[in-house]
Amino acid sequence: MEYDPFSDEAMRDPHALYTRLRQAPGPHFIEKYNAWALVHFEDVWTVSVKHEADITFTAGQPLTNVLLGEPIPHAFPSMDMSEHRKWRRVVHADYTKGNVEKDRDRITALARELLAPLAARKRFDFYTDYVNRLFAINAGHNLGIDRDNAIEWRRLIDETMHRNPGQVGTSSARNQQAGMELHRQLHAYVERIRRDPTLAGGHCAKYLDAEVEGRRLENQDIVNIIIIFLTVGSGTTPNVCAGTVYYLARHPEQRDAVLADPALIPKAFFEAARIDQPTNMLCRRAVNDFSVRGAEIKAGQNLLMIYASANRDEAEFERADAFDIFRSYPRDLTYGIGGHKCLGMHLATMAGTIALEEFFKVSGRYEVDAAHCTRAYGEFLSGFDHLPVILGA
Repeated sequence: MEYDPFSDEAMRDPHALYTRLRQAPGPHFIEKYNAWALVHFEDVWTVSVKHEADITFTAGQPLTNVLLGEPIPHAFPSMDMSEHRKWRRVVHADYTKGNVEKDRDRITALARELLAPLAARKRFDFYTDYVNRLFAINAGHNLGIDRDNAIEWRRLIDETMHRNPGQVGTSSARNQQAGMELHRQLHAYVERIRRDPTLAGGHCAKYLDAEVEGRRLENQDIVNIIIIFLTVGSGTTPNVCAGTVYYLARHPEQRDAVLADPALIPKAFFEAARIDQPTNMLCRRAVNDFSVRGAEIKAGQNLLMIYASANRDEAEFERADAFDIFRSYPRDLTYGIGGHKCLGMHLATMAGTIALEEFFKVSGRYEVDAAHCTRAYGEFLSGFDHLPVILGA
C-alpha cells in the first residue's frame, strides 16, 4: 500500500491508516522519501534500544527537517549522544522526579486559578481555555519567562505548525509570518537578557551561563532552546489531558470510576497517552547499514519512528484499540526510549495528573460536546486541540 506522511488522511487522523500498515510485518519502505516507516512496537523499540550507534539525530527529529530539508535548530534534541548529554545536563536536575515535586503546590495553585472562572461558566473549551494555557505558563516559568510572553510565543509556535489541507511542510504565508514574528520577538528578548543577565531566570539563565568544552551558546542557540522548551513543554501533555477527558466521557463507567477514586487518574492519563499518542512520530537517519525484521536499512536512509502506531500494536497490547484504564503492560513508548527519552517525563506526568485532578474536582459527571471537538491537523503532533466540555451537577 502507498503511505505518505503528508497525505490528508495521515495528517487528519492516521490511526486507520496505521492499522492497515501494521497488517504487513516489519518496516514499510517509502521510496518517495527514501525512508522506512516503523509502525510496529517491536521495530521502534529495537531501533531505539539496539541501534542508537547506527542512527543520527543531527538531521533533526521532525518530519519537516528530515524529509523536506527545512532548517534544523541547533539544540540538544538534534545532537547525537555524547554532545546531547552534555547540553541536556545543563537543566537535567530540574527534571528529576524529586525536584519536579517541588513544583507541585505552584502548579496546583495555577490550575485552580485558571479553572475557577471556567467552572463558573459551566461550559468551556478544556484544551484552549484551560490546559493549553496552564502548560504554556508553566513552560514559561521553567524558562524564566513571564506569563504574557509565554502565552504569546506559544500562540506563534502554534501558528507556525498550522497546516492547511494539502499543505506540505512549513510553507504557508501564515507559517512564515508567524515564524518571522516569533524570531523577531525572541531575538529582542535574548538581546535584552544578554545585556542585563539579572533579567534572566530559569533555563534561560542557565543556558546563558553554560559553557561546554569551551563553547558558549550564541543568541540563535538560546532562541532555539526557548522554542523547543515551549513546544515540548506545552504541546503534548495538554493533548493527553484532553484525550483523557474525551475518552472517559465516551466510557461513562470508567469516568464514574475515576470520579469516585482519584487514585485512578494516573492510569487514565497513561491510557489516553497510549491510545492517542500526541507525539505522532519523530525521525532519525541511518549512518550505518543494519537490518530490522527483514528490512535492510542502508546508511543515509530515513527512519520514521511512528509512536502513535506502535502504541496501538496488537502484538504488544491486547485489545489495543480499546480504551481501558484498568489494563497493565510491561513496556510502552509514551515518553520514548533510549538516550533521547523525554527529559520532562516526570514533570509531564505530575502536572498532567494535577490538571486532571483539579478538573475532576469541579466537573461532576461532565459531558463532551463531541460534535465541536477538533483534532490537530499536521504531520507532527496528534490529538484534540478543541474540546468543549459541559460540567455536570
